[in-house]
Amino acid sequence: MSAKLPVEILIETVVDTGLCTRCGTCVGACPANNIAMEDPLGACLPVAAEACTSCGLCLECCPGASVDFAPLEKALFGDAAPNRLLGVVRGAYLAHASDAIIRRKGSSGGVVTAMLLDLVGRGESKGAVLFAPHREEPWRGWGQIASSTEEIVAAAQSRYHLSPLNTALREMHDAKGDYAYVGLPCQIHGLRKLQAAGLVRAGVRLSPIIGIYCGNNLYYEATRVMLRKLGVKRPEDVAALSYREGAWPGSFSARTADGVVRSISKLDFNQVIPFYINRRCLFCVDLTNELADLSAGDGWAKEGSGGDGWSVVLIRTETGERLFDRAVRSGVIEAEPITVEAAERMHSHAFDLKKTGSFLRLRLWKGWGCAVPRYDRSYPRATAGRRLFELVLSLQFAVASSWVGRAVLRLLPARALGVFFRLLRKRWMRSTARR
Repeated sequence: MSAKLPVEILIETVVDTGLCTRCGTCVGACPANNIAMEDPLGACLPVAAEACTSCGLCLECCPGASVDFAPLEKALFGDAAPNRLLGVVRGAYLAHASDAIIRRKGSSGGVVTAMLLDLVGRGESKGAVLFAPHREEPWRGWGQIASSTEEIVAAAQSRYHLSPLNTALREMHDAKGDYAYVGLPCQIHGLRKLQAAGLVRAGVRLSPIIGIYCGNNLYYEATRVMLRKLGVKRPEDVAALSYREGAWPGSFSARTADGVVRSISKLDFNQVIPFYINRRCLFCVDLTNELADLSAGDGWAKEGSGGDGWSVVLIRTETGERLFDRAVRSGVIEAEPITVEAAERMHSHAFDLKKTGSFLRLRLWKGWGCAVPRYDRSYPRATAGRRLFELVLSLQFAVASSWVGRAVLRLLPARALGVFFRLLRKRWMRSTARR
């Protein structure tokens, strides 16, 4: 019997077991172009042809089955000790783009877009690898290399559907020069594993690596369902789609070809999360993108203060520090320093979900016979009450994501569950902030 090819092992141990993050790293890494993402608006999973060269890069760089943070942190940060919730932090800030249009265009403060424009404008980066509206299908995003001001601005805002960003690395086979990179935690986990494996494109350097905070990602069907609730029958009828449009924290907004705009608050859009979450996201232990040079997320400490959005920014490396400091000095962004404790408090509920809940789910779901990823992180202590809460929460995810749960959701009015999810979020934030 012949030995299995690496790509066959990848499909059997990661894809078929439900551990695929949909980061697209295997696609971008494969030198034979043997792997592709199938059905991006459906299951969005990698499939393989028959041209595998047995290089093993797809297996080595995949973050789905395991991520060993310690050696990757050692290579990036030396002996700096990571904060249990935030990772390695050299400095923490609340910030926003100085340009009002860029600030409003972003998911929160527009900081990432502003820094990318500054890098490209100075000629220090030829472009950026990022997730942006598909060039031919504006109702969805796709990984690409943005090199112009227009392309970078168009890529602003989060897109809450499965996003195989690292498929764009395939486009860099013939590229030269420095490129920035903006990704979610799982995407950067894959990229860092790829770099650790020694895959270096001749003449190409990906730097800085900018990380976006991420709680979870959703199947595209969540977008379809919400569009139908707003009266848009098909995504193809959408000329422009935004998930964080308008005043912060923004609205899920669709503009149809005839110019009609339909929207719902982003906080109401959150009701689809338990119904359409990628199950692998339930086991992710990295909220703040701990392997990036610099991380950015919603600056919730400013929520309710009025005005436009703010971003929380965590500086992790010298590269990230230089990028951020220069942007501040040149007036591209405005920032105010905060303590590490303040950065922890403003996302306390999300840290409870990721840094306590994920570890509890790893044990719980493994006991239910599900495949779960492996991390070199120690399990935190949890009270009996927190373990019981996690059991209820996990059952809720399991029921909501069943065909019955999704069928019920489709029958409900657009804002039917929005009030409940808003109240749950506020109560969760208050209870965890007191700890």
